Amino acid sequence: MLRTTSKLTHRDFRHRIRRVDPHFYRTGNCVNQDARKTRPIGATLLGFGWAYLIVSLSTNRPVIEASLRQGAIDPQYHDWIMAGLASLIAVSFIMLGTHVFRFLFQNGARRTNSGGLLIGCSVALVMIYTPPEVWQAGFQMMDENSQAFIQSASASMDIEMPEVDLSQVSFVSSNGN
Repeated sequence: MLRTTSKLTHRDFRHRIRRVDPHFYRTGNCVNQDARKTRPIGATLLGFGWAYLIVSLSTNRPVIEASLRQGAIDPQYHDWIMAGLASLIAVSFIMLGTHVFRFLFQNGARRTNSGGLLIGCSVALVMIYTPPEVWQAGFQMMDENSQAFIQSASASMDIEMPEVDLSQVSFVSSNGN
């Protein structure tokens, strides 16, 4: 079979570019821009809630076990529930490491969203592990008007429900019925 070669013209080159990389053909830009949206506030709130939940689960194991013993779930499922919570904690640490690497080595929206998530996690850890003496010292540094404002706000947060007796509340399982 005989092959002939023809000279590649600029028009042929443009047709080939259109077929191989349509984005470059349209824009002339060889780098695709990151189309993800940045949500730093949402990522920060998500990171705060996520870290607060995980730290609360990991530090309150005796409370969780006591709650399971008092509940209506069969004791044979308690180990499954605790294993599920332990795997949730392990996967969360792996995902936290993933977000650290995304923050360090990515750019654009990935970096911004992971940075917000890491800031939220950091704020939650600082709030959880700050000793009570530090909070009390900060409260003592305020003037009398600020102290009175905070005390009145915390006093008004008590919800009064005289018709509801929460001492008789118990969680039940319907077993699918």
